[in-house]
Amino acid sequence: MGPDRSALRTDLRPHGALTGRRGKGGPMRHTHSGGGLFPHPENRDMFTELLRQVIDDYYRWHAQCAEAAAPALIDPTHEAVADCPAGPAGDMDAVASLVRELSGRLAHQATPVPSPLYLAHMTPDIPVAASLAYLCAMLYNPNNVTPETAPVTTELEHEVSDDLCRLIGYQLGTGWAHLSSGGSSANFEALWIARNLRSVPSAAEAHPAAADLVADRSPLVLANMPVPQVLDLLAALSARGLLPEVGRLAAEQRREANTSGTLLLAQSAHYTWDRCADLLGLGPADVEKVELTQTHRVDVRALGRRVRALLANRQPILAVVAMCGSSGEGAVDDLDAILQLRADCERRFGASFYVHVDAAFGGYCRSLWLRPDGTMAPFEDRPLDGSGARMKPEVHAAFRALHLADSVTVDPHKSGHSPYPAGGLVFRDRRAVSLVARESMYFGQGNGTRIPFGPHTLEGGRPGAAAAAVWAAHRQIGLHSQGYGRLLGGCVATAQRLHKRFSETGRTGPTATYGVDSEVISCFAPDLNILNLSVGPRESECRRVGGGAFGRLALDSILAEAADEPLTSLYVSGNSFTGRPLPGGVEQVLRLCTMKELGPAALDVVELRLRAAVSRSVAKVGTDGVAARPVSVPASAKEWK
Repeated sequence: MGPDRSALRTDLRPHGALTGRRGKGGPMRHTHSGGGLFPHPENRDMFTELLRQVIDDYYRWHAQCAEAAAPALIDPTHEAVADCPAGPAGDMDAVASLVRELSGRLAHQATPVPSPLYLAHMTPDIPVAASLAYLCAMLYNPNNVTPETAPVTTELEHEVSDDLCRLIGYQLGTGWAHLSSGGSSANFEALWIARNLRSVPSAAEAHPAAADLVADRSPLVLANMPVPQVLDLLAALSARGLLPEVGRLAAEQRREANTSGTLLLAQSAHYTWDRCADLLGLGPADVEKVELTQTHRVDVRALGRRVRALLANRQPILAVVAMCGSSGEGAVDDLDAILQLRADCERRFGASFYVHVDAAFGGYCRSLWLRPDGTMAPFEDRPLDGSGARMKPEVHAAFRALHLADSVTVDPHKSGHSPYPAGGLVFRDRRAVSLVARESMYFGQGNGTRIPFGPHTLEGGRPGAAAAAVWAAHRQIGLHSQGYGRLLGGCVATAQRLHKRFSETGRTGPTATYGVDSEVISCFAPDLNILNLSVGPRESECRRVGGGAFGRLALDSILAEAADEPLTSLYVSGNSFTGRPLPGGVEQVLRLCTMKELGPAALDVVELRLRAAVSRSVAKVGTDGVAARPVSVPASAKEWK
C-alpha cells in the first residue's frame, strides 16, 4: 500500500508573502495587487502584459538601430545586414516548431521546483520581477565585461555591488562586489587573490627599491602579514610605480618555492574547493581539512592548534576558509571565534592570515537581522518577527562578524532567489583586486570612480541579464528583515518544524503503512534551512551511525516514486557525513533543503512520505536480505543523488 495522495488536495501552497495576513498556523498569503512575489494565477495577466511590452520595446529598438543608420549607408536600397536566406534557416514556421518543442519538453519534464514537496536542492522559485528583468535584458544580449557593450546592465551590477556590500556589512566606497557564474568561480577568485597577497611582502623585501617598505619585518611576519598591512603595502608600491615589478617577482618566488602556503578549511567545505586548490597549483600537503564538531561546524580548537603550529614553524598560511551554510548540512562555522583566533595570533606572533567565508548558500540569511537602514539588530531569544524562525545565538554571532572577513562568497542564484548564473564575490577592501587587474587592449577601461568589472574579475565576460535579474529581485524583495529576512525566515522555520517532528523528543507522527517498525531521526538541530535525517529500523545501532544501507534505499524509493509521478511526489536528496570517524564507515542520511515556507498540511505530507519511504527500505532489507551496513562511497563524496 502506497502513501495516501489525497492529502495533496489540501492547501499546500508554498512561500509566505512578504506582507499580508498569516493564516492560522500556516504560511502568510500574498495580498499584493496582482498576486504577489512568485508566479500565481492572479498575476498571470500582468506578467503577460509586461512581457508583451518588453517585446514591443525590443522590436522597436531593433528596428530603430537599422533605420537610424540607413542614411549613412553607401547604398540605402540594400539591407545593411544580410538577412537569413529563404529556406529552413529563415523559416518562422520552423522557429515556431523548435520553440514549441522546447517549451513542451520543459513544461512536461522540468524538475518541479515550485512544488511544496520539492525539498532536494538549493534551487529557488524565481520572483516575477526577476524573471521579467532577466527576459527583458537577455533580448539585448549585454556582456558586463565593459560598459561599451552593456551600459545599462553594468550600472545595474554596480548597484548590486553596493547591495551586496550592505548585506555583508562592508563600507560603501571601501568594499566592492561583483557577480560571477557561480560560487565555485567566486571561491577560486578569492583564493587566487589571497595567494597573491600573501606573496607580496617577501617580494617587496627582495626588490632593492621596495625593501625599505618592509624593513625590520621578521621572515614569519613577511610570510603572514596582516591583510590591511599588505594592502597598505600595495598602495605604497603603486605610488612608487613598483607594483608590476614586485608582482612579477612574487610570481617568480612562488614558482621557485613550489608552495604558496597552507590552506585551512573545514571538512564540510564544498568539493570544488579541492578543484580551486588544484588549479592554483596547491598540492595535497598544502590543503588541510580540519575536523568538525558534532553539529558539523569546524572545530575551532583544532583549527587553532594547526594555525599556531604553522606559525611556530614560520610557515605561510595561505588562507582560512569558514563556512556559512555548508552545502550538505547548512552549518554555520563559528566565525567570531575564528576571527578571535586571528587577533590572538597577531598579538602573540605579529602574524595573521586571510579569512574568506564561503556563504554562497547562507549569506542572504544575514537579512534576518537587518534593519531597513542596514544596521544589524541584536540577538533576541525569541522567534523572529513574521517568520517564526528561532535562530541560535552562535549563528547570529557569526553573521554579526561577517563584515570582518576579508572576502565573502554569496550567491544570488541560491538564497537570493535569482535565476542562474548569478554567483557573487564581495571584498572588504577593494584594493585587493588591484593585484590581479589586467587591462584590455581592445576595451576602454571605464571612467569615474567605479571599478570596471572586466579588468578586475576572473571571468570578465558575464551576462548582463543576470545582473538585471538580481537587481530586480533585490528591489522587489528588499535586503532587510521584512524582505529577504521574512522570506528566508520562513524557510528556516520550516526546517526547524521538520526537525521537531523528527527529533528524539518530537512527536512520532503518522503511523507507517508497511507494518515495519522504523525510525526517522533528525541528526542535529539545523543552523539554517538544511535538515539531515538518519533512518533505519527502530532502536537500531546501525541507524544511529547512519542507517547503513537504509538511507540509500530510502532515497532510491523516493526517487523512483518521483520518476513515476513527478508532479505529486516528494523530492529530497542525500548526504554523506565524512567529517567524523564512525563505526563501519561513512554515514549516509537523507537531506532536505527547505527553500520555501510550508504550512501544517504540507508538513504532514512530507512527514508521511518520508516515513513511508523509510518503512519500505527497512522492509526491503528484511525481505531481500540486504546487508545492514554502510555502503562504500568515495571519501570525497559530499552529496549523493
